[in-house]
Amino acid sequence: MLQITSTYSTMDLEIYWPRADIEQRVSQVQIRTIGPEMQIDQLQSRNELGIGGFGYYSRQVRDSAYQKTIEAIGKMAAAGDEVVQRAGHFREEMILAEQARRAMLEEVPELNIRAAPATRPKISFNYKQEISWNQGGVNIRHRIRPPEISWTLGGVEVDVRV
Repeated sequence: MLQITSTYSTMDLEIYWPRADIEQRVSQVQIRTIGPEMQIDQLQSRNELGIGGFGYYSRQVRDSAYQKTIEAIGKMAAAGDEVVQRAGHFREEMILAEQARRAMLEEVPELNIRAAPATRPKISFNYKQEISWNQGGVNIRHRIRPPEISWTLGGVEVDVRV
């Protein structure tokens, strides 16, 4: 008896699709705003109007007192010089009265009126923005696996029996 057995070859093919892992980092922006700030320095304007601070007022009084003292010393010296020069002349008793009359006529006060100070106030502005930027991006990793192939070899078996 003759028996022929044939087996077919088999092939198993396992395919893995390529994979991509995508990691996305979003951009981050931080904005810090400083201001707006406005500073107004009116010190010089207030000083001109006479309503300034203690330091300005004390300097002003000191300078004015010094000037008036020098002027008073000058006037007294001039009056003394005049008395010495006119002494011994006829009508010498009238020298002091004449000097007093001149002094009374000199002291007419001067008016000085101002509606606004001559110096403008100093105005300064401050405005800043600080920007911190972290750039985002994409990180891509690829996974590629080769296919798995399993192969079974086929064949033919012949069995002869007598």
